[in-house]
Amino acid sequence: MSLSISIAWIEGRNLLHLIDEFLELVAGPRTDADPALARLAPVAYPDDGAAAAEFRRSTRDELFDRRRKDALVMREGLIDFDTDDDDLDVLAAHDVGIPAAHVDAWLRTLAAIRLVVASRLGVDHDDRHDPHDARFHVYDWLGYRLDDLIQRADDADAATA
Repeated sequence: MSLSISIAWIEGRNLLHLIDEFLELVAGPRTDADPALARLAPVAYPDDGAAAAEFRRSTRDELFDRRRKDALVMREGLIDFDTDDDDLDVLAAHDVGIPAAHVDAWLRTLAAIRLVVASRLGVDHDDRHDPHDARFHVYDWLGYRLDDLIQRADDADAATA
């Protein structure tokens, strides 16, 4: 089973750009000074600072390595959009097949990128931003893409059950 989603060329290009920036973020220095990185590795034991620090120390690199691998899987699925062909109709839809084995990586990556964008914008709850403020359109678009992929995965699971 695989899923198919339709993405406009401009969306695919922008998504690739976001994935590349995300890959740079998770490959760089892993410090809690960056709220986006802290949000990608939440505190496991909020009431026990020592246990939280130990858990983070022992799991953080593995978590960020998995996030990196997931993003690379998603990037590979969007490789057709990695072109500088100026003759393309950027609004034309392109069907992207996502193998079942890659769906979870796509879901985790979209959610992680959305968390980073939310962190950068100061969004701590979905309903705490102005949908008319253009700075939040990428955040909302990522939510739309994530929701669409979840729905398609649920529909595919129901069809095979």
